[in-house]
Amino acid sequence: MAAFARSLSSCSGPRRADRGNTGRVSGGGIADVGNGCSGPGSMIVSNAHSDIRVASTGSQQENTGASIDRFVKVFVEAHGCTQNYGEARLMQEALTGQGHAIVTFEGDADAHVLVTCTVVETTERKMIRRMTELAAYEKPLIVAGCMAAAQRQRVLEAVPRAKLLPPRKWPQIVELLDAGTVCGDRSADVESQSFGWHDAIVPIEQGCVGRCTYCITRVARGRVASYPIEAVVEQVRRSVDRGMKEIKLTGQDTAAYGLDAGTNLAALLQTVDELSGEFRVRVGMADPLTVYPIMDELVEAYGSEKIFKFLHLPVQSGDDRILEAMRREYNVAQFEEIVHAFRRAYPQITLSTDVIVGFPGEDEDQFGGTMDLIGRIRPDIVNVTRFSPRAGTPAAQMPNPIVGWRVKERSRRLTRMRFEIAQQIHEAFVGEEAEVLLTEPGKGTSVLARTPEYRQVVLPGPLPLGSFARVRIEEAHPTDLRGTLLGVPTESPQLSSPR
Repeated sequence: MAAFARSLSSCSGPRRADRGNTGRVSGGGIADVGNGCSGPGSMIVSNAHSDIRVASTGSQQENTGASIDRFVKVFVEAHGCTQNYGEARLMQEALTGQGHAIVTFEGDADAHVLVTCTVVETTERKMIRRMTELAAYEKPLIVAGCMAAAQRQRVLEAVPRAKLLPPRKWPQIVELLDAGTVCGDRSADVESQSFGWHDAIVPIEQGCVGRCTYCITRVARGRVASYPIEAVVEQVRRSVDRGMKEIKLTGQDTAAYGLDAGTNLAALLQTVDELSGEFRVRVGMADPLTVYPIMDELVEAYGSEKIFKFLHLPVQSGDDRILEAMRREYNVAQFEEIVHAFRRAYPQITLSTDVIVGFPGEDEDQFGGTMDLIGRIRPDIVNVTRFSPRAGTPAAQMPNPIVGWRVKERSRRLTRMRFEIAQQIHEAFVGEEAEVLLTEPGKGTSVLARTPEYRQVVLPGPLPLGSFARVRIEEAHPTDLRGTLLGVPTESPQLSSPR
């Protein structure tokens, strides 16, 4: 079974799945494709950015030292994007299906698995610290994720006795923890609900077609490898049958789906739409390079009420010369054309984009072009990243690097604008009513919900997750809306507002 890849473009710190303002991350992966592994596992995603801790039991003869019994307790911690979360879940599902156990505290484990992210240097340093901490337990340690592929030597220098598990080889987790054991079908029979997951993460492809000069992730994830439509749709169907209402389709670039198989993302969404059941699909990050050729088809596919009207379209810069230096292979006009096409069809669509500030050679006018672009298109979300040179990438050797203080200043200016725009957008919804899907726990007893455009609404709880509800928006904040419940939550959407 081909490995499942990453979806969102930004990777960072921890996010807990069981509580916190980001709520729970949950779901399953694709089962039984080729010789692959599947079935639910357990994972704890930690607070503000993205870190999943999962424990499962697997067995292995030797890893970071001690040999272990056939059935073991495994602690799994993942960092980074939704795709990493999905792969961590898939590992848990495979291990659990073989009789191993999940633990949520690293000190209780017989073995540790760390799913790594290396998108920027600060994240890499954090990963090195974390794997060193886990290795100190002198228990078997498996380092998975992007660092296991892109920075093997760096990992082995830090933790020489660790075993490496690159992204495309995640199904080997069972064999690494239990020599001679293969992942079997029974892992697919474990119920997701037993792990407390309320959504499903479904990777649809691995890799990308881009040649970005700054990106180290493409070294780890490789070229595009799409999962068959039938396999993806079957996983969505199984997740819906288990009661999952939010389906997250992930990939390093979801719009690259099918480029290696004579199909595309629009065709996949149309096929998913044909499934019965009340569920909603969030499409992960899609690159302008691959969206542009299928723009009209994709806009049409988004017409399904089952698809959240949410578009994560990373522009990275508002200057064509910088985009060329980044080797993004599209221009600002094409990016704006995509945005306008989606907004004509869906005026309230939530637009999320990414920007890198301080790319080598970026002068004040070029950064000003980015500020102007953000001011024109007014995205709901802007993920701002300061340029971080990654060893082995062309951008790391480019002339005219920007001094740190200037990069920070530009980041602050753009972030300030981003929050001002988001606040203004959200204020327009105060007093409005909306139908939402109750998706995850929030802080304390609060519950997080999503509008049809995937805007986050914080509601007083407790409320039944996975239900639909009518709410009134009472407050606006840059990162979310606050609302009150109207009527009783239901299993299906309410077609009209309560009187």
